[in-house]
Amino acid sequence: MSKKAAKPTAQKPWYLQSPVLLGVGIAAVFVILIVLANLFFTKPKGSERAIGQDFNAEMGDPNAPVVVYEYSDFQCPACSYFNREHKPVLEEKHIKTGNVRFIYRNFIVKGEKSYLAGEAAYCAAEQGAFWAYHDTLFEQHDRGVDFNKANLVRFARNLGLKEEEFKKCLDERKYAQRVREDMEEGIQRGVNATPSFYVHGTLVRGADYLGLLAAIQQNLPLSRR
Repeated sequence: MSKKAAKPTAQKPWYLQSPVLLGVGIAAVFVILIVLANLFFTKPKGSERAIGQDFNAEMGDPNAPVVVYEYSDFQCPACSYFNREHKPVLEEKHIKTGNVRFIYRNFIVKGEKSYLAGEAAYCAAEQGAFWAYHDTLFEQHDRGVDFNKANLVRFARNLGLKEEEFKKCLDERKYAQRVREDMEEGIQRGVNATPSFYVHGTLVRGADYLGLLAAIQQNLPLSRR
């Protein structure tokens, strides 16, 4: 008698045939998920600032001998450069040491979304997070993230702010007039570009850190220079 023909062996799926390829595929998916999480769900660097104490758009000793006003736009690349490269040094050497009181003002040059971002920063200030939100705006804009309302609310949520309170503040345009007043003040002081710094009557234009330091030194008491 002839033997029965052997049944054909079922072909294994590709991922069982090649465990190495399966591992590479899983690893790639894992990396993509991590990147997306970092972009959209993790707290940005601005969250390193303490939340709950920055109720004003200023920092430093209220009685500091030198007062510096910065006029800035959250969509301005030069403003972001100053915030990233020079402001941390200014904080360590002059603001934290009591030499300078540093005050932020909005000066809108980049359109309606800059107005909205300025208002959002003041809404964050209601919850003690002005500077954390300020830093977040610059960081997110550097990443190419759009300043639509949904994203502005997401930034607040990622910082741990009360989302509904923040959203209500933004929807009502509660600080629209304050942003306009910032602009008017800047115009009266001769500001026509961002960033600009006003130091006791001296206007320093652009991210000119050396010029800003010179203006600060000029107005410091001799005992502090």
